[in-house]
Amino acid sequence: MNNRPTEMDHFLTEPRIARVSSINQDDSPHIVPVVYLFFPDKGTFYFNTKTYTLTIKNLRRNPKVSICVDDDSHPFRAVTASGIAHLSQEMQSDHEGQKILVDHFYGPEMWKEWVKSPKVEGIRVRVTIEPKKWKWWDQRRKLSGSVKL
Repeated sequence: MNNRPTEMDHFLTEPRIARVSSINQDDSPHIVPVVYLFFPDKGTFYFNTKTYTLTIKNLRRNPKVSICVDDDSHPFRAVTASGIAHLSQEMQSDHEGQKILVDHFYGPEMWKEWVKSPKVEGIRVRVTIEPKKWKWWDQRRKLSGSVKL
C-alpha cells in the first residue's frame, strides 16, 4: 500500500486487543474489542467472529469500519485506522482462522484447550480491514502523524 505509515508496524504486530467500530442501522456507532492480526506487507488487519454478531450484520449492510489499537502504559501509543471491511463467505467453525489468532494472541499451546471449548463452535466470518485513513502517535518515540490514502 503506497504511502502507508510504517512507523508503528512493530507495535501493531504485538498481541493486543483492538477496538472495531461499525455503524448500526440507526447510524450510531457499535464498538467491540477483538483479537486481531496485522499484516504489514499488505497494511491490513484481520479478525474473525461468529456470523450472527452485530458487527457482522452492520458490516454486511455498511462496510465502513474503524479500528483502534492502543496501550494503557504511559507514555502512550496508539493507531487508529478507518477504511473498508471485506467479509469472507460464512465458514463452519473456521478452525484455521481461529487458530492463527489464538496462536498469535495466547500462544500455540492454548489451541489444545481452545479447540475443545464452546468458543470454537459456530459459523464464522473472516474480516479483513483495508485502511484508507491512518492516525498514530507514540509518545515514547515522540512520533505522530496522519495520512489519507
